[in-house]
Amino acid sequence: NVSEEVQDIISTLRARYDENIRYCDYEFENFITQLSSIKLLNKTVIILSSDHGESFEHNVLGHGCLDLYEEVTNIPLIIKVPGETENRVIRDEVSQIDIPPTILDFAGISIPSWMEGRSVRPLIYGNSLMSEPVFSMALFNNKVGQKISNGTIAVWESNYKLIHYIDGNKSLLFNLRDDPQEMNDLCYDELGVHDHLLNLIQDNLKKANEKIAAEK
Repeated sequence: NVSEEVQDIISTLRARYDENIRYCDYEFENFITQLSSIKLLNKTVIILSSDHGESFEHNVLGHGCLDLYEEVTNIPLIIKVPGETENRVIRDEVSQIDIPPTILDFAGISIPSWMEGRSVRPLIYGNSLMSEPVFSMALFNNKVGQKISNGTIAVWESNYKLIHYIDGNKSLLFNLRDDPQEMNDLCYDELGVHDHLLNLIQDNLKKANEKIAAEK
């Protein structure tokens, strides 16, 4: 249980965080107003995103934590294309690595084969993309150019999300459709899903470490 004093601190921090977000919204509104005033709004593709969220849940407070719960990883991605008049929410899982290919696609520039991610432009025009797992990582305790040996990696596929802590070889599995607050760990209840998602993480981690070793 959280004491009343700690709860007051959390409430204050959350209010300050919301205040900062409101300030960013205000400045972004000014930016849009300026684009409109110089007649560029209808000639500009606008992409709005952020780095990551702030945690006030799961006994985690802070900006640079190793936990990858939804309040940290579920970030905004808003895309406004010229002539678009209808607001739509797209539920497909996408990642920030999809933003550079999307920019190139809108600019009519070929996407290099080495670039990770894929353009989400088809989704904006009502088309679909093949479902793929999405990854997020907190690896800031690793040294550049050396094997990734600690940190946290999360993977999303369908309704499921697995958070894997490399250091302690520990995982958390959630069904976000049924448990959006990530309160019910299903690792021991759905072993097949756990093993499948963990294999995805381990396979991609192995490939990343092999690439790091090859570049030395």
